[in-house]
Amino acid sequence: MDSYAQHSTGFDAKEARDFIQICNSFTYLDLEGSDEGIIPKEYTRIYTSPAYGMDNLFQIYVNQTKSKAVVNFRGSTDKKSSWLENMYSSLVPAQDTIFKGETAFTYKCAEDQNAAVHAGYILGLSYCADDVLKQIQNLNKQGIYTIYIVGHSQGGALAQMTRAWLYFLPKSKLNPKNSFKVYSFANPMIGNKVFAEEYQRRFADPGYSFLLHNPEDIVPKMPVSYNDSTFWKSNLQTMLFDRENFSFKGSVKEGLLSMMGSKVGKLNNGISNNVQGELTKLLGDFKMPKYRKESNFMHTSSPILLPATQYPLELKDSSMLQNDSLMKVYKRGADGEFEDKSVYKRDKVLLQHKPYNYYTALLKVYFIADYDGLKEKYFLLPGE
Repeated sequence: MDSYAQHSTGFDAKEARDFIQICNSFTYLDLEGSDEGIIPKEYTRIYTSPAYGMDNLFQIYVNQTKSKAVVNFRGSTDKKSSWLENMYSSLVPAQDTIFKGETAFTYKCAEDQNAAVHAGYILGLSYCADDVLKQIQNLNKQGIYTIYIVGHSQGGALAQMTRAWLYFLPKSKLNPKNSFKVYSFANPMIGNKVFAEEYQRRFADPGYSFLLHNPEDIVPKMPVSYNDSTFWKSNLQTMLFDRENFSFKGSVKEGLLSMMGSKVGKLNNGISNNVQGELTKLLGDFKMPKYRKESNFMHTSSPILLPATQYPLELKDSSMLQNDSLMKVYKRGADGEFEDKSVYKRDKVLLQHKPYNYYTALLKVYFIADYDGLKEKYFLLPGE
């Protein structure tokens, strides 16, 4: 019996919680050999793909009633090809063909001819697209048409790219009964302004695609970009009416990027040429569509912001606590912390990106009792 049902529209905190837990599967499998401690009890993994192309793989989960399924893309790994995929950040047309040996991947991810997408992520999709489609068709054979597409980091970028690609597939390949909803966490940008605005109109605005970001996480700010149509408008308004939140340093950087738009694109394309050479050594010959000269990346919608993870402050030298002279110099506040933060080790900025920290941050906002009950409220490196 078919479990054909449309998704409910709009952001659902429970869905987001379940899917960031599922996104943590890869970390748990790598560090502990099992993900039983993080996967929601409602879901069971039924498939894990091989690693394709630049070390991309995905999992398929179904819920207990077999009424809905989840396609979960893995984020970046420590393999060279995986990081080259992120660095391969030139923009290519959102509808074109990638040639790999004797095979051709003809794709369409947007209607507008001016839309462009991240070269690395559309190339990554090209290697796993056939299997993604096959697994969706297998789910349809089981009567499952309500499908979520999720991912963290690079996986979130692939989740969005996959959704855009699936939309334009003919009915002969993809049953129109299928209903898709996207939750992407900590993802970098995947296309230019034209692509992003079309994606937003088609998926995000109707309530079927969501981004969740931590504002202190640097990955969602990538790739380096300019946007000559929104920079001056947004920053001039902030500068005139909200000076407390205006960042002169950040604005100067963005303003220079805006004025240097074509040069940023040229720099990106030069880097991409070098990256393509390295990828050819790993993947074999392939031919990409011609790079655009622009580099005006934009997110596909405004993200839902989650709080940064607060790690305990650690003194650079704990012996200062026994030094009376130093203790007279360095004053403490009412909370017991030193007012001069230079005495502490640098905050673990890179750990803000970890999927476990996105899980705990989401609990902290939407499921306070669950957050309070957590044994570990932030990601710890092995051995800590």
